[in-house]
Amino acid sequence: MPYPVVGICIGALLAFATAMGLAELLARRGFPLPSGGKRIGQIDGLRGFLSLSVMVHHFVIWLQITRLGGSWAPPSINFFQMLGTGAVALFFMTTGLLFYPRIRAGFRANSWPALYISRVFRLIPMSVAAFVFVTLVVMLQTGRGLDADFPRAALQWITAADMPPLLGYDESARVNAAVLWSLKYEWQFYLAALPICALLMDLFRPRLPSWALPVAVILIGVMGRKLFPDVGLWKYIPLFGTGMLAFEAQSRPEIVRRLQSRAVTLAALLALLFAMTLFKSPLDLAWPLLSLFFFAVACGNDMFGLLRTRAALVLGECCYGIYLTHGILLFLLFTHGGALTGLFATPFLPLLMPLVALVLALLTAGTYLLVERPGMKAGRILSDRWRTFAGRKISFAAK
Repeated sequence: MPYPVVGICIGALLAFATAMGLAELLARRGFPLPSGGKRIGQIDGLRGFLSLSVMVHHFVIWLQITRLGGSWAPPSINFFQMLGTGAVALFFMTTGLLFYPRIRAGFRANSWPALYISRVFRLIPMSVAAFVFVTLVVMLQTGRGLDADFPRAALQWITAADMPPLLGYDESARVNAAVLWSLKYEWQFYLAALPICALLMDLFRPRLPSWALPVAVILIGVMGRKLFPDVGLWKYIPLFGTGMLAFEAQSRPEIVRRLQSRAVTLAALLALLFAMTLFKSPLDLAWPLLSLFFFAVACGNDMFGLLRTRAALVLGECCYGIYLTHGILLFLLFTHGGALTGLFATPFLPLLMPLVALVLALLTAGTYLLVERPGMKAGRILSDRWRTFAGRKISFAAK
């Protein structure tokens, strides 16, 4: 049975519109928006749309499982597949962009314990909350309580090291759409690639311009992917490197001026469309097309004002929660929501996407305020205290 393409596209557009409408209402009610300062380009406005795109991607997969006779596998239509993989590729570029200033400063200029303290408190609290939601759903699914294997499995899930079965339920990873795979590579970037690149910057700086390092990272990543195709991180190193190079671009006023032009806006959107319709993977030939779009956004191109709206900024703040919890809502809808999904024939089932987006935006606005924001505040306090403590130790040793 073919995909209801028209229904999916309409449902997705309505889902984005619904989420933005609620986000605008939240902004009016005082939801905290990101301020200026260290913000780069229009990345904040992009992130929420990326998370919602992943939600649409997984909705399509559930649709093919429950209505089209398919399995948990990539959609056969490139665009629907790239809504997931392309969005994650842009997330990896975003990570490279945001952490490149650490690399540019060099290894010795960074307080690495303070950095990792802030990362733990940024990522782990919401990861714990999402894991609690997954556990409750698995309990609902199996009728079982916690067992002796649960603490070890919990640690693996929360740190994104792995997603083993919970409470004997083999399909546990499907409850959250197995989204933790990308967080595993994010952690590998923080723990390994970031300090190594900072060390290399110290070596590069006296002899080469700073942009030479991102170029080298990209080239090394491309070669590593060819030599070690089964090592996951090598696949994505060029994407992290692309984000680093985008930082170099946004620090040059002439490049920024050109990439903010209306002509580039159209070219970037067309590049994004071609990448998503012509290719199934964000790697290889789709990569330069996605990179053009990302460079434009990183340099402040707001895509005809869309990424500058308050609604986009609210969704950007909620993006991590959206990414971690959308799969849980979809699982509940398609496994326990038969009374609702049964009301819709297959061509019209995607019209439930706006409802999912509405619940998701409400849920993650709450988790951002109650879980993520306090976690970030605690991380800032503890990392500042570490810097003060380390500074005192250095001062004492100097005496």
